[in-house]
Order: sequence, then C-alpha cells, then structure tokens
Amino acid sequence: MEILSQLKEKIISAVLYYYIDFVYKTSKIEKKGNLKYLESDYPDKFVLFIWHGDSYCYYPFLKRKKLNIVTTQNKRGGVITRISNHFGYDVLRLPDTAADGNYMFQLKSQINKTNNANLVLSVDGPEGPEHQIKDFAIIMALFSDRKILPLTVDIKHSVSLKNRWDKLKIPLPFNKITINVKKPFKIERKDRKEKFKSLKKEIKKSMEN
Repeated sequence: MEILSQLKEKIISAVLYYYIDFVYKTSKIEKKGNLKYLESDYPDKFVLFIWHGDSYCYYPFLKRKKLNIVTTQNKRGGVITRISNHFGYDVLRLPDTAADGNYMFQLKSQINKTNNANLVLSVDGPEGPEHQIKDFAIIMALFSDRKILPLTVDIKHSVSLKNRWDKLKIPLPFNKITINVKKPFKIERKDRKEKFKSLKKEIKKSMEN
C-alpha cells in the first residue's frame, strides 16, 4: 500500500512539474521590480512571501538558484517536495501541526546552518483564510533576522480551482506571466508591540496592488 501511494505521488509530481515547465517554455515571462535581491550572490537573504493560491505559478522562476521551500509533512507536502527538488530547490518540511512545540526553533536552526538561501513561505497557508497573512510567516522572518520580500504574479490566462480555499491558479500554456519583486519590509520594534497588525496590512496591500 505504501509503495502504491509513493508511486501515485511520483506520477502526480511528474505531471505537475513537466506541465509548469512547458507553460514557462511556451509563455512570455516578464520579471519586474527588485530582481537583484533574488540573485544567489546577493549578500542579504530574505523571507519571500507569496500567496498560497499563486504558489504553483512560481516554480520555474528561480530554477537552479538557492532557495528553501517550506512545506508540511503530509502527502501534499510530498508532492511539493518532489516538484521543488526537480527545479533544484531545497525543502524544509514542518510538522502538520505545531504540536511538538519546538518546530519553529528547529526550522530556524536548519535555515541558519544549511545553505544560506532565501526562504519561501506561502503566507496564508496551509489552510487559509485566503490572503490573510499568518503570524508564523512574520515570526519566521523575525527569528531568522531577515527582511520580508513579497512576490506577486499576474497571469493573463489561468484556471482557478474554485473548490479550494486558496483558489489555486493553474496557468495555461502560450501565456503571459508577470512576476514582480516588491520592496522589502523590515520588522521593527513597534511592529512587535502591536502584534504585527499594521505590518501585515502594509504587506497585504503591497501584494494585492
């Protein structure tokens, strides 16, 4: 049963990463904004914020660049891990819940000792609500002493999965995809005092603009 499950996971992953690769090869990809921050040799590393519903659209964008993708230990996390590995990214897998109590410190330790790469978080995941930035994402930037770098994607033609909470976007081939690297945000002492409310609002505005 376990072998069958792994085979199914492998097939689904292959279909997904070959498809998104095909979409990028047949589409016009436009890159805007602060692209220098994403270069592997840029001295500062960031926590990249993306919306969960847009996550599939980004995979080939930074192909073969240093990147850590955060996902969960469940089966969906297994598919994400396989897709990420195909594009040359490293994966940090969290427990499905925070029950163990120290997963945040484990993640911080992994980030600091592995490969000095940018960290990618789907900031309204894993279960939503849509476009509501979770405290975990902000705290992860705070713990790793990094600035937050929001990314946004605009897709001319896509299919949206309306039955999912995140309305996951599947871009179509022969498309126009525009990815924008926004200005970075630094977490200040005042943000901690007000439990990040204003900071979340500013980042959300930047990502929805």
